[in-house]
Amino acid sequence: MKSKSVISLVVLVALVRAGLAQDSSEPLTLQRVVDTYVAKNLELQAAEHRLERTRADQIAARLRLNPGLTFTAENLKISGPALPFNRLYEFGASYSETIELGGKRKLRQSVADLTVSAAEAQFADTMRRGIAEVKRLYFDALLARYTIDVAVENRQTFEQLVQFNLARFREGAIPEWDVIKVRLERIKFDAAIRQAQLSERQAVIRLVERLGESTFNKDIAGQMDFRTIDADAERLKQTALVERPDIQAAERDLQAANERLALEQARKRPDLTPFIGYKRLASDNTVMFGVSTPLKIRDRNEAGIARAQADQKAAQSQLELMRNRAIAQVESAIAAYQSAREQVQTFRNELLNEADESRSIALAAYQEGATPLLAVLDAQRTRSEVRQQYFRTLFDYQVSLIDLELAVGKELQ
Repeated sequence: MKSKSVISLVVLVALVRAGLAQDSSEPLTLQRVVDTYVAKNLELQAAEHRLERTRADQIAARLRLNPGLTFTAENLKISGPALPFNRLYEFGASYSETIELGGKRKLRQSVADLTVSAAEAQFADTMRRGIAEVKRLYFDALLARYTIDVAVENRQTFEQLVQFNLARFREGAIPEWDVIKVRLERIKFDAAIRQAQLSERQAVIRLVERLGESTFNKDIAGQMDFRTIDADAERLKQTALVERPDIQAAERDLQAANERLALEQARKRPDLTPFIGYKRLASDNTVMFGVSTPLKIRDRNEAGIARAQADQKAAQSQLELMRNRAIAQVESAIAAYQSAREQVQTFRNELLNEADESRSIALAAYQEGATPLLAVLDAQRTRSEVRQQYFRTLFDYQVSLIDLELAVGKELQ
């Protein structure tokens, strides 16, 4: 991410904060979750302040060294035989300006600019990781809501069975035990609904807390859609090496280390400090000038150069580490995505329809008196488990997409 991109990112943050300030009572959709995180998350705000702090070094690097101003007074007699004052005293004033040689100031500016650029990339990386986290928490809350829907649907089914069995019991077609058994199954789903509601409440609280809000009475809205992408491994790997902010930060750290080494090598060269001044000696007015320079005969900045060389090697190793890690993460994320996609397709193409058909056949046969109640209960339980597992698989699929986008470094269409 270049500086222009980070500026647009900061502008976007400001716009999102202004937009969310208008209405905070709407249900939490995926887009609203992302916007709220960008606008209100305290850790992200702290990272933004740290980014601003790095610009202080950038300001300092562009400033020239302060000039010097010296005042002197000599031969001011304080004891001994008295002599005419104008035959003894010396007063002087001089102005000095340091001239940096070897391009030190330009190199200093380059190091500061690259340091700020690396910090901007790190801020972008912090944001993308945080967005991925709140997306996972959102889908976790959405899965809990789906669990409630499954439990409510099961309860409704068994409520209908209770009414049906009561009518048949009054007609003497079935024993009372069948009515009791269906009631017990319905009570189980009452407990399942309450547990699912508690899970949803806790998931929403975790999400809202991560967003940075203090009002936890929020509703979740949205669906877990099934969208496929072109998971071409080589293309996604190349995209990751270009788009990932953590790799961009490592690249700029290496560039800054190279410039810092050049700066330390330039510091071997002594700077010149020319001066010019005025001196009054007794009754005579004089002008003085000269040049001062340190003698680089003992310390030629060997320690600074050695430290910069070590930093350069460390930055190079870190960059290679980040690139290798990115490629490995893309490979792993693609494998997880493909596995989750196949599981979702299996449920959608086969298992869901088969579970629905099995339940319908068992229920119709039971209503005709051709099958015992146990077969209906087994078919309903199987259908419930299949639907619950389908939603869990759909959740895993959404998480695999999030992880793949995180590994690649950009949103995938």
